[in-house]
Amino acid sequence: SNDDKDEQSEPPQQLMDDDKSDLFQRFLSPKIDDPGLPLTDVLLSQIVAPTFQLYWVFIAHAPLPSWARPISSYFGEAAELAPRGSLLAPTLIHGAGLAVCWLAGALAAKSFERDAFTLTNNNYDDENSGNNLSIGEKIRQYDTVLLRLFQAGAFACGILIVSTQIDLLLEFKRYVQFGESEETDFRLLLASVEVINDIFFEAVVLSSWRILHANFMSTPTNLTRRF
Repeated sequence: SNDDKDEQSEPPQQLMDDDKSDLFQRFLSPKIDDPGLPLTDVLLSQIVAPTFQLYWVFIAHAPLPSWARPISSYFGEAAELAPRGSLLAPTLIHGAGLAVCWLAGALAAKSFERDAFTLTNNNYDDENSGNNLSIGEKIRQYDTVLLRLFQAGAFACGILIVSTQIDLLLEFKRYVQFGESEETDFRLLLASVEVINDIFFEAVVLSSWRILHANFMSTPTNLTRRF
């Protein structure tokens, strides 16, 4: 009957509404079990990762990324005449954008909840049991940590790519693609390389930090710690 069909169609719709509500709550009312973790993540993604990228550029004698132009160069001063420390401001500005991308991804993946930064089935209570674990079992302890990292990173990468496309759209006042001209090809290639470098250095820094943090927070003292 029609009444039976209506009853059967309501649960899926209700589940969809609950999923939407849960998604919004991740951003509007996130669960943060370690209050210091968001700030640490932001500092690492804004300062440490871009700084490492600049160190790599200097060591490899590669051209500076477009975002590393000294502020004075926008007012006509030659970049090579910029005073020492002139890369600090553009690095912080660019890093702030990367930090926003990561913060959004971390909130979307619930990466500030305790499950995302503690090991599963850890054996810290038994001093010898941890040594008896196989390599596969030790890796499986990081399942949730690595999964949340991948989810947050994928979301952050998506925001970074979309933001870069919007920036190119505003720069050229139209949609551009490879093959139109040498100028657009060079600009698109430069943007692609810079996005890849940003993703790589952010991934290395934040993944290393999150894995170290997970090990630290999985000790008996920190497992029962209330913030």
